[in-house]
Amino acid sequence: MINRLQPIQWQPYRRELSYLFRLSLPILLAQLALTGLGVVDTIMSGRVGTEDLAAIGLGSSLLLPIFMIATGILLALTPLVAKQKGKENWDGVSALLHQAIWVALPLGILSGVLLMHLQWVLTELSLSDKVFQLTDDYLFYCAFGLPGIALYQAFRFFWEGLGMTLPTLSISFFALLLNIPLNALFVYGWGPVEAYGAAGCGIATAIVMWTMLGLAIAYVKKSQHTCHLVKLTSKQFQSPSWANGIADLLNLGVPNTLALLFEISLFSFIALFIAHLGAVVIAAHQVTISYTGLAFMVPLSFAMAVTVRSGLAYGQASLSALRISLRTGMGVAVVVSSGIALVTFLMMDDIAQIYTQDAQVIALASTLLFLAATYQVFDAIQVVSAGALRGLHSTKVTMIVTFISYWLIGMGLGAVFAFTDWIVPAMGVAGFWLGIVLGLVLAAILLQLKLRFLIQRLIRTGEIR
Repeated sequence: MINRLQPIQWQPYRRELSYLFRLSLPILLAQLALTGLGVVDTIMSGRVGTEDLAAIGLGSSLLLPIFMIATGILLALTPLVAKQKGKENWDGVSALLHQAIWVALPLGILSGVLLMHLQWVLTELSLSDKVFQLTDDYLFYCAFGLPGIALYQAFRFFWEGLGMTLPTLSISFFALLLNIPLNALFVYGWGPVEAYGAAGCGIATAIVMWTMLGLAIAYVKKSQHTCHLVKLTSKQFQSPSWANGIADLLNLGVPNTLALLFEISLFSFIALFIAHLGAVVIAAHQVTISYTGLAFMVPLSFAMAVTVRSGLAYGQASLSALRISLRTGMGVAVVVSSGIALVTFLMMDDIAQIYTQDAQVIALASTLLFLAATYQVFDAIQVVSAGALRGLHSTKVTMIVTFISYWLIGMGLGAVFAFTDWIVPAMGVAGFWLGIVLGLVLAAILLQLKLRFLIQRLIRTGEIR
């Protein structure tokens, strides 16, 4: 009897592809809208003066890592909710939201207090008196919004865990549109409202953050998909419980936060290390960071969708659903990132010219963009693998791999390439970008291996079948 190969059943993959795009596209557009908030602040403060523009740039660089601490911890809510949804444990879903709120509130308050007390950092930077005061005022006003945005993130990652991403998109675009008139009011002044300059961006940002929270609460209470789950009345709302959600949030969330901080701090420290190389080098480095940051949003949105889908499959204990989710997510991310890499290769000079007309900056930025193009596929593999691991409630290895890849390889080996002749003649800033390439290749390999080993362990223990 002749054994015939079974034809591949493409229908589940087509269905998964549809789910993937329905989840990832709103996330991508929402990320672009939130990026637009910073762009609006930069443009509108720049019209006031160079010192105001400098204050926004410096203030944003201090705000981001503090904001990411809360985001990284609360991001753990998405896979936890997805798993409970897969189990159809709706009481567990409600409990997780309540515990996330209990985590978000102190996180937001502590983040705000920290942001108000960064004068010692500003003092060390030897700023002019005006830039110092504008930056300090900007951070002071932003601090009042951090409790609101932390609570918003709890609701956001709750509904994304349920597979709903359109609310994130809608609220993010509303925030972008609201930020423009609020900036105009507080930055330039109008009628009885005085002009605050760059500090006015902080006031507008705080108002936008609390508005996003208000919209989130209104949505979850009115939506037929969530109104029966949120249970926000005083009689239904659960007390803080370590065993009922807080422990899981912190166990997954703290490694998430550290991994994010390792990544953010890498680029910040590289900027410090190359500062003595001159304005052309700094500008070319900034052009490359700006472009690659936008490009990275695409595989990142797929990774966040894979977190939801793999978490759901984990809750259902379905090996076939998990494999379909991972293969589809990884395949799409690799194809799209290959396209981004190709476009970057072919249009390096054109991309650099969008940012500057300085011939020296364009030449160096093109070299850095070439190096950045070589890691696009590996970056997609590592970020989707990390998203899948998060969906399967594994984040500690991602944290360790991120530290090794970004700091030991990206920073350590990058510094060797940049400033010494030990391996190759000193490459300057390009050496750091070569270190990043090698670090991301290593991260892609290690996270893929961890993902394979984890799935095999889950099969052996019967958690998926």
